[in-house]
Amino acid sequence: MSESKKENKAFSIIERRGIFYPAFDAYNASSGFYDYGAIGLRIMRGIEGAWRNIFIDEMGATEIQTTDIVPEIVLKASGHVSTFTDPVIGCKTCKSSFRADKLLEEYYDKKHDKEGLAALRKFDKKAMQAKITEYKIRCQRCGGELQGIEDVNLMFKTHLGHGTDNVAYLRPETAQGIFVDFKNLFRIYGLKLPAAIAQSGKAYRNEISPRQQLVRMREFHQMETEIFFDPADEQKRFNSIDLDALLSKEISFVYRGGKESTETLGALLKNGRIPNKLFALCVYMEAKLLDTIGIPKNVYRFREVEKEELPHYSKGNVDLEISTSYGWIEVSGNAYRTDWDLSQHAKLSGKEITVLSNGKKITPHVVEASIGLDRLLISLLDNAVQEGKDRGWEWLNLNESVAPYKYAVFPLQKDEKLESAAANLQARLSENRVASYYSVSGSIGKRYAKSDEIGVPYAITVDFQSLEDGTVTVRDRDTAKQARTKIGDVK
Repeated sequence: MSESKKENKAFSIIERRGIFYPAFDAYNASSGFYDYGAIGLRIMRGIEGAWRNIFIDEMGATEIQTTDIVPEIVLKASGHVSTFTDPVIGCKTCKSSFRADKLLEEYYDKKHDKEGLAALRKFDKKAMQAKITEYKIRCQRCGGELQGIEDVNLMFKTHLGHGTDNVAYLRPETAQGIFVDFKNLFRIYGLKLPAAIAQSGKAYRNEISPRQQLVRMREFHQMETEIFFDPADEQKRFNSIDLDALLSKEISFVYRGGKESTETLGALLKNGRIPNKLFALCVYMEAKLLDTIGIPKNVYRFREVEKEELPHYSKGNVDLEISTSYGWIEVSGNAYRTDWDLSQHAKLSGKEITVLSNGKKITPHVVEASIGLDRLLISLLDNAVQEGKDRGWEWLNLNESVAPYKYAVFPLQKDEKLESAAANLQARLSENRVASYYSVSGSIGKRYAKSDEIGVPYAITVDFQSLEDGTVTVRDRDTAKQARTKIGDVK
């Protein structure tokens, strides 16, 4: 991998165990694309499963799947064709391109300049160019001079059909498919406001200079939930959820300007930092998701987006950030999108997108919770890695809900009877839908090390005593302590 080990604490485990790795690496192809190995895919599915349990099952959202390719007219309506841009600066010598804001962000990070980072959020292109010149920031490839910031659209463009001008794009977000489908879904499924529609899937952005492994990618995975509601209604309940009961939840919150404090959702609602109770519900559910998958409370926070960063349609944005070896990573964006999306799609399609609410036709407003699965995964790994000085290897302290397997099953050594008993145990676990894997290769110590490294909570060893009394040794990953138990009690 091209990233420095110092940049991510879990780097050595990620690389050695193939949790994820650069796509098409044999060809030194374009950066920003990553493939997941078997372990990474299982962890990712565990995170996605936790999201589905909370945002789909518990919240009562309707989950759909929309297409990855989107006609241009849809993205003209959403504003992506005209405004979905990043500030890009070029090297006068080698012609390489870089995101101007990210170059300055890295500069301020290295200087530990919090005031500079805060000011950067308000910089326009002229201010960014002035600072890059003042700080003598040079091309990261050849050391050449950087000059000329332009707004560059980030979407991947294609055409529908051969030799036509029917333009389309790979979707830059999953939300627009939900908005276009909303009215049909509302009618077909008999939805009532407020109603949540969600989907989990790929999105694509042509990042200028992808880096930091899964943090800035060109193909990535989003888990998005859109809550449609009547702004004239008082928000007391959402399906079976009492919204007022959530308002006592305390979160770490960063106000505009950088002030950080612990606040209740109720206090943030009262002072206007959270625009409504459904927005508070999204924040509450995101905190619950992080708690469920094992992100420590002291490493995540919610940040109020600066006014200069707000989309023109927004009445409030709050980002969820996690502290990592890369610094604070935005892993989710919460937005009050008002009725802007539905109104724009109605305008350009010529079709009314309204529903009945309290006997009146309305265009619903929308609150959005958009979570980046890849970013959440790398943040989880970075915070889960343990040094393990007492055992001689680093390991991942993963919650059972996201661990790739619950059990590792080992015969003590290569012996036909031991191998048969261990294989039978592993087969029984698999039949009962308990995630486990079997291994006989290497010493038992090396197998324990591998099991720890990939975050497996328990390792079961079948030894000669197992053949006599039907017991096995169960080793706890976190404490490394072992205890004997009956094979039939392993579930």
